Amino acid sequence: MTSKSSNPFCSTYATSMYPPTAADFAYRKVLRQAVAAICKQAGFEVIESNILELLTHMISSYILEMGVVTRQFTELAGRTISTPSDVVMALIDLGIAVTELPDFLNKCRSQGSLVIAQPKVQAPPVTPIPLRVGNARPHHPHIPDSLPPFPDPHTYIRTEISGDPELTYEKVRESSAQLKRNSEASLRDFMLRSHPSSSVFSSFEQRIRHEARQIVEKSALQQNARLMARQTEQLNDELKKDRDEGMPDLFESSVEKSVPLEEESVTNEHVADILAENLFVLNETENSLLRKRLPSLCQIIEPSLDNSPYLGALLCEELNDEGAEVPTSPPPTHAHSHANNEGGPGGEEAPSEENPYLRRPRMPLHDDNHMEM
Repeated sequence: MTSKSSNPFCSTYATSMYPPTAADFAYRKVLRQAVAAICKQAGFEVIESNILELLTHMISSYILEMGVVTRQFTELAGRTISTPSDVVMALIDLGIAVTELPDFLNKCRSQGSLVIAQPKVQAPPVTPIPLRVGNARPHHPHIPDSLPPFPDPHTYIRTEISGDPELTYEKVRESSAQLKRNSEASLRDFMLRSHPSSSVFSSFEQRIRHEARQIVEKSALQQNARLMARQTEQLNDELKKDRDEGMPDLFESSVEKSVPLEEESVTNEHVADILAENLFVLNETENSLLRKRLPSLCQIIEPSLDNSPYLGALLCEELNDEGAEVPTSPPPTHAHSHANNEGGPGGEEAPSEENPYLRRPRMPLHDDNHMEM
């Protein structure tokens, strides 16, 4: 027989070459429960954790070694599938009295045995199947099947276009009018966000704003409550799992229902889903709720002084930067200025600080010399 230390399945072999997986931990827990059940049937009421771990390791090593010897007898006979005779030969090789096995089986049938539940192993993640349009064409006889399949037929054969744009005069005018309305609405919203304004219906606006504030606060409280509930549920599950691993069950009834595997993964994903909800969904704000009830047409922009409105519109984003200065443009020369009417020299005119959109109406000036003539 070969040396035990040279076999990777033997207990004396270096286990660092085969890192444990999730299934190994699950079946290790079942083996500990089986050892505890054997101790229970033997008449023991209490067992220390160190002794239980030692007995579990001994039985695990014994099972591995018996499997290795069974495989060796199977290969020695020129077969790949083991038979009961190979197991019997392995037990004899390990020094077990095979003649005592029938008495042991009869004793177990008469006394009964404790049933251990099936281990719960987490199912591997399912790779989502990519969405495909239509059925891919099969390979030609000269193309091996190892090559990837053809792409969707519509990507390289014929791309169908549905809903051709209508180029009639009425449709073009309708699209142009809709585009103009959208541009005007966007401009109004931008001006209301960047300039102070006052509502025509101030009392109605205050009432709606108060209701919107309550709705936003209620939504925030509900979201925090959901998050706290999911975190509490996850913490309870972790504490229960640690308690089950620290204190092994002496026996588990076969009638007990096992928790579905989907519930464990769903419980852990709830908190992540709530945290990621804010990244993909825009929450309602006080202003957004206000604009739904009170349109922008009911707002009046308060007048403000602006000597160069065209530059202010172009450089509106730079005004918020630290140290940004708006370049001043030379004041426009009016045809009906006092300097031109009085015939004075072309001196520099003082810059006007009035709003160009709210300038006073121009009154005609009478020339006294012209009236005397």
